[in-house]
Amino acid sequence: MKIIPEIWKDTTQNLEKNLQPEVLKDYNLITNVVFGCLGEAGFEIIRNIIEQIDEALVKGAKAIRKEQKITIKQRRVKREIMTPFGNITYCRTYFQMANGEYIYLTDHLIGVEKFERISKELVAEILQKSGEMSYAKAAAGTTISKQTVHNRLMALKEVVKPVEKVRGTPEILDVFADEDHVHLTPKGNAIVPLVTITEGMDESNTKRHKTINPFHMAEYGMKTSAFSENVLAVLTERYDLDQVEEIRLHGDGGRWIEGLGSVLPKCKPVMDGYHIEKRIRAFLRLPGASGYARVLRKAIEEGDLKKFQDYCIAICDRQEDKKNREHANEFVYHCTNHWDAITRRKGGQVCGSCTEAQVSHVLSERLSRAPLGWSEQGLRQMTMLRVYIKNGGKLTKEDVRVSIPKETDFTAYQEDGYALYRQYAEKQSSDYLSQHDWSVFGKESFSLSKLDFPYLLLKSLGAPQNVTV
Repeated sequence: MKIIPEIWKDTTQNLEKNLQPEVLKDYNLITNVVFGCLGEAGFEIIRNIIEQIDEALVKGAKAIRKEQKITIKQRRVKREIMTPFGNITYCRTYFQMANGEYIYLTDHLIGVEKFERISKELVAEILQKSGEMSYAKAAAGTTISKQTVHNRLMALKEVVKPVEKVRGTPEILDVFADEDHVHLTPKGNAIVPLVTITEGMDESNTKRHKTINPFHMAEYGMKTSAFSENVLAVLTERYDLDQVEEIRLHGDGGRWIEGLGSVLPKCKPVMDGYHIEKRIRAFLRLPGASGYARVLRKAIEEGDLKKFQDYCIAICDRQEDKKNREHANEFVYHCTNHWDAITRRKGGQVCGSCTEAQVSHVLSERLSRAPLGWSEQGLRQMTMLRVYIKNGGKLTKEDVRVSIPKETDFTAYQEDGYALYRQYAEKQSSDYLSQHDWSVFGKESFSLSKLDFPYLLLKSLGAPQNVTV
């Protein structure tokens, strides 16, 4: 076994041998030769260090092994691990423990897990890329298959971006909510909700507006109530909600978005511009409707619901086709139910809408833009990874597992949401209870089973809720 000074001596000789006059005329050739020789030396040093550790276990710790009844089963068993810098090959000893278990003690000491053939650093690097591109492209330049990348994604730990308190809470927060529609395998479709928390819109560049300090949250497989509470916990952790006068919830009026709005304090729904404009234009294409376009839009801008309904009734009366009448009635019903949200949008008192753009940027580019099909577990993991990356997260070896532990239960995630955000909610609830004289014999009616974080937060912000069974 060579010692490190000998390796460096051989490396120096190798450099002198390969740096011939024709090589010295081209810096690209010089670079290739130098890094090639240094790389070989580096791997040789690493192999040497690992095998010296193994040798210490075999010979240096012989007395201790004898005392603990640890015997040698097989010497110099070869192992190869793929790293971001290349493949490392070394030999180590297979030991039998006193209880009959067989183990590679050297692997255990240097942190190499059983069945680990690819270093966790390399796995983290490839998974980071897989959040932006296909599995095959993420593994390009290695011998790792796309199936292996998929398997490691399945074993990825829960990764979400920690929340930092924002200095100077704004008076108004804009929350954009929409969903992506994704194909499942072998058949079916899935909805992936996305929420983007922002401090409004930067319109200084007239050609390209952008959200201020965005924070994305998405989920698949989680209960809607758990997702809403995760959003609330993040908002509370990030901002001083006592200083917030209004939370504007931009969306298309979907049921899960309305559910989120019922949880958020000081929430004012705002209809997404793209979706309401799409509905208005479809309505105005009905027979005899085009003549009402100007007055109908004016009624919306002025917030005059009666005029709006009168114009709509006049258009509905002109419809002879049954499907057209159903379409017209559905439009009127939708607008009436979301009138406040629509007039806030059309009244021009709020920032521009970008729910579709957020979905495209955060989710669709990876999940649904190409003709992809996802398993439910794969969709859950990729959604989590994609949002983590878009929030500025970077995977490390601590986030990676060689395989999924048998005891791992994903139903906990599906039921309760992300563990980190649950911790936020639990801490915030505890803080509230510790700061208030809470009594279950108070005047307000509630059930202990519903005495949860949203209830406490809404109460603390001056919006008490009567919670009943």
